[in-house]
Amino acid sequence: MSIQDLLIRHHLRPDKKLGQHFLADPQLLERELAYAELGPDDTVLEIGPGLGNLTALLAARAGQVVAVERDRRFAACLGEVQERHPNLEILWGDALEVDLPPFDKAVANLPYQVALPLVFKLMERRFERAVLMVQRDLARRLVAKVGEGGYGRLSIAVGRRAEVEILEEVPRQVFYPPPEVESALVRLERTRPKFSVPDEEFFRVVLEAFFKHRQAPLAQAAQAVRDRQLPQPLLAKILARLPEKLRRKPVCRLTSAEFGELTWALWKKRAG
Repeated sequence: MSIQDLLIRHHLRPDKKLGQHFLADPQLLERELAYAELGPDDTVLEIGPGLGNLTALLAARAGQVVAVERDRRFAACLGEVQERHPNLEILWGDALEVDLPPFDKAVANLPYQVALPLVFKLMERRFERAVLMVQRDLARRLVAKVGEGGYGRLSIAVGRRAEVEILEEVPRQVFYPPPEVESALVRLERTRPKFSVPDEEFFRVVLEAFFKHRQAPLAQAAQAVRDRQLPQPLLAKILARLPEKLRRKPVCRLTSAEFGELTWALWKKRAG
């Protein structure tokens, strides 16, 4: 049954405020599953199942599926999927607010307006692989390397704990209704952290503070930072101890490992 037929049958209209755009290409749905390499021992997390067209495919391949949905208008159509697949559990609520259950893999067409915080929330959990549909610009930021335009907090924080690749770019015409942006499928393979940080939240603070001044040399950016957790005397003391070459380096040219070292130096001096 087509997306349009399902919507008519259940008397539903996509909610623009929630960014509801339903993937209507059966072949692309099948490729999502193939990229995830699902097996009967996998517990799969889906965020934003909507009408359940991807959900049904996941439940047919995986041992357990947990689908998180905030829009209860989809209760009837997801209930029908659940009747056919008793290994499906529906968790009602906002994925940004609910406690996500343990999962091995995540496969989801993420709601675009909250895709960025959802990626960060997923990275807080232990999992093997995630296959996610996101807006193309976000996908390019995820895989951006040092010095590239999209390089920043996202690519550093996610890349520290995962190998990320764009699987394919997806035109807007395969969605109903079509979104205003192009999309992309990305795969995240969790790895051991490539370098350590003293505290994840403090690492986030450091990245956010400095990337507000991404083109400025590190020393100049430090003078412009305004954050209670990074007071100017602390920044000045740490920056004075860094090599001149590093101080003159633009923020966007620092490697992720260099940001890790900077975070450690700030943390130790702050704690001491």
